Amino acid sequence: GREIKAVSRTMSEVIGNESDLVVSGKVFGLEFRNNRFPVLMFNLTDHTDSLCVRITREDAKNLSTRLEDGDEITVRGKMETDTWLKEDVLVPRDIVRTSLARREDNAPVKRVELHLHTKMSALDSVVETKNLIKTLKEWNHDAVAITDHGIVQSIPEFYFEAKKAGIKAIFGMEGYMINDSEPILYNLQDEALSLEEASFVVFDLETTGLNPKEDEIIEIGAVRVEGNEIIDTFSSFVKPSKEVSSLITSITGITNEDLESAQDIKTVLPGFIKFCEGSILVAHNALFDYGFVRNTVKKHFGGDWEMPCIDTLALAKSLIKSKSYSLDTIVKKLKLGHFEHHRASEDARVTSEVLRKFISMAKKRGVEKVTELDRLRKNLNLNSLKPIHISILARNKKGLGNLYRLVTISHTEHYYMKPRIPKSVLNELHEGLLIGTACISGEFARSYISGASTEELEEIAKFYDYIEVMPLDTIDSTEGEANISAETLKNMYREFYKVGKKLNIPVVMTGDVHFLEPHEKIFRAAINAAQDYENFQNQPDLHLHTTGEMLAKAMEIFEDEAVAREVVIDNTRYISSLIEEIVPVQGKLHPPIIEGAEDEVRRLTMENARRIYGDPLPEIVEKRLEKELNAIIGHGYAVLYLIAQKMVQKSNEDGYLVGSRGSVGSSLVANVIGITEVNPLPPHYLCPECGNSIFPETDVESGYDLPDRFCPTCSGKMKKNGQSIPFETFLGFEGDKVPDIDLNFSGEYQERAHSFIEELFGRDHVFRAGTISTLAEKTAYGFVRAYSEKSGKTFRRPEQERIARGISGVKRTTGQHPGGLMIVPKDLDVHDFTPVQHPANDTKSSTLTTHFAYEVIHDDLVKIDALGHDDPTFIKMLKDITGIDPEDIPMDDRDTLSIFSSVKAL
Repeated sequence: GREIKAVSRTMSEVIGNESDLVVSGKVFGLEFRNNRFPVLMFNLTDHTDSLCVRITREDAKNLSTRLEDGDEITVRGKMETDTWLKEDVLVPRDIVRTSLARREDNAPVKRVELHLHTKMSALDSVVETKNLIKTLKEWNHDAVAITDHGIVQSIPEFYFEAKKAGIKAIFGMEGYMINDSEPILYNLQDEALSLEEASFVVFDLETTGLNPKEDEIIEIGAVRVEGNEIIDTFSSFVKPSKEVSSLITSITGITNEDLESAQDIKTVLPGFIKFCEGSILVAHNALFDYGFVRNTVKKHFGGDWEMPCIDTLALAKSLIKSKSYSLDTIVKKLKLGHFEHHRASEDARVTSEVLRKFISMAKKRGVEKVTELDRLRKNLNLNSLKPIHISILARNKKGLGNLYRLVTISHTEHYYMKPRIPKSVLNELHEGLLIGTACISGEFARSYISGASTEELEEIAKFYDYIEVMPLDTIDSTEGEANISAETLKNMYREFYKVGKKLNIPVVMTGDVHFLEPHEKIFRAAINAAQDYENFQNQPDLHLHTTGEMLAKAMEIFEDEAVAREVVIDNTRYISSLIEEIVPVQGKLHPPIIEGAEDEVRRLTMENARRIYGDPLPEIVEKRLEKELNAIIGHGYAVLYLIAQKMVQKSNEDGYLVGSRGSVGSSLVANVIGITEVNPLPPHYLCPECGNSIFPETDVESGYDLPDRFCPTCSGKMKKNGQSIPFETFLGFEGDKVPDIDLNFSGEYQERAHSFIEELFGRDHVFRAGTISTLAEKTAYGFVRAYSEKSGKTFRRPEQERIARGISGVKRTTGQHPGGLMIVPKDLDVHDFTPVQHPANDTKSSTLTTHFAYEVIHDDLVKIDALGHDDPTFIKMLKDITGIDPEDIPMDDRDTLSIFSSVKAL
């Protein structure tokens, strides 16, 4: 086309028909049709919107071979309505190639991203691993970590893509940790104090929100309990610095009029502190109430308010089983009567009754002293604990194995809504791993926001190998933390940096990446909308940052170039340097061991071949068998053949025929030892009486189509066989392709076939082949429509297609192959290859599958396909009814074959 000098318009500004429009963008969805006349159609996007471009006749023909998806072009033309498509299309007058602006990383030394999610983070991230590596290669980055939510299913593809690009792959996971060592009792030094002698102040707060750094106390209610009796009370409204919102009024029942004449916190708080002197504080969810008071004391009076404290929430989780541990639920379970929840004085009174009941229950379990309450934690209901985020990176091969074990344990032993890792288990498997503090939903950030002192933060930090800080605009509203101000975040991250420096723990800046480019926010918004997230439109900036972008974000927090460089570049590269190059998928088969398998396969093969074809064997048979045996035994596949032979033999002995399918039919060894009924030799005759065979020169491709013939040696009628299939179909031209043996068992026998393999190799070494289900394009369109409806936005068809493409392939759930079994050698552990889990995380299922999709570890582990089908069942039923052996039925029966062309035989 002619040169286009006009400035391109933004596609989102294009409305209706325009006669002289210039736009630039990327081509996708290109389609050429040549029916009545040539038509070339494609979509063009500048990531603000997308347009349909239509070209006809000779121009369509010419451009159909010159344009392809991904091309960047500028188009000048007019918008008009296409009556057939019923949409506006851009009809070009000129098209020229262009280069769209793209982000570059021009920093001389690059950062390393250590916190990134891919499409394997179920219905959350939209990062395609291949596109990630392509972008990093363009930016000249030399390392990156992937930390998907609770899983490691992206590792195999990540490894191969990064290896091709020469980028260091750091394998990790953002896990869900539960603190199974969280105490019931805090800060009590007097180990001799008995429950009978102790004085308790049971208290509750009403506040303007859940963030003690930002929100305020509006009511304090408390009762003092001694000798199992309430002996004093404290109750006071507190006037906040700003008006109470209607939401808080609806929750607490406290209005601005109630607080009009109340005293401020500086007046009320000293009285409450005095009321608590000499007692042990008690609260339901004490981390919140006690933390809120401590934070308020520090804010207004300075210093830390340290008091012994009991958490009745933690106590409840150790004493009773319940789906919920809210105060209302506990009161009902303990049959303590009705009460008005969300008023501090009433909550405090009822919590004191709960405490007295729990003390009675504790005494029945042998607890006499206050400090002995923590002994009850051994009965802790782990499902009741709220998971907190942690980052885990594998430092070496040992660490990768431990990471896999954590995935297995969290999915098979502690799965409850999410795969959870008890902190005690993480401690046991810490070797070879680096543990990071993760995001705003991590233990470190939550503790700070809850009012933890510097000393307490330092104690918490000792568990971690690195501390994460993040850009201020990465707060994820889907995590319910959107009410934290930028100023609080700055102060928090500055505190993190101080703690890290004091304890010599590296502080790194990470991006919590969920999409590659800023404009891809809309993809994640569509996924969130389909899951009914309230704040789906308020997507944080979770894109992959360049080094320069991240330095600017660090400066917003630290306002110090040296510190910014340290956390963005120096420390992320230091963490990367600690991590060894790890090979998670070797691409080398590790067959299970059956002693003497090679000799057994050779013996079975030659004995059966001689029984079928006579001794000496015909040259064509002997040569084919030797060629196959050398490849099978030489590449370590003898065990696979022997397993299949044993399975088929067992099924046959139990009365069920087994059908083979696929390329195993190209193996003569598989045929003669009974694995497959397909004979791959050239068409030939075989005498069942004397073993005489004849291989005639013929154009026939299937032996079943040969004319009938009688044996020239014994005059018996000869069988016809041979399907002319080269062995290379099965094991490749070098004989080294990992073989697939697919066997069709009777559906009612399949479980027995699987059990036979488990007994042969042990349950700890046989697993169902795992599968991963992702968003299909059709379903993705449904997500886009849901997003459109909930957001009130209308999208052109090309833009709908662009968004649907952006979210296609995002993981939804996991499953299992209908019959595939993966076998791990007895001298190895499954975690040398993959974690394991229940299919679709169904904790009621006794089945364990490979965590990785079986396709990506197919070349590392032997896979046997023992499928269940109806046909072998029907054949057995017919044999039982008629007494006819199906193996005696001729394959060339004329009447049977005639049914394909006529019903006469019926």
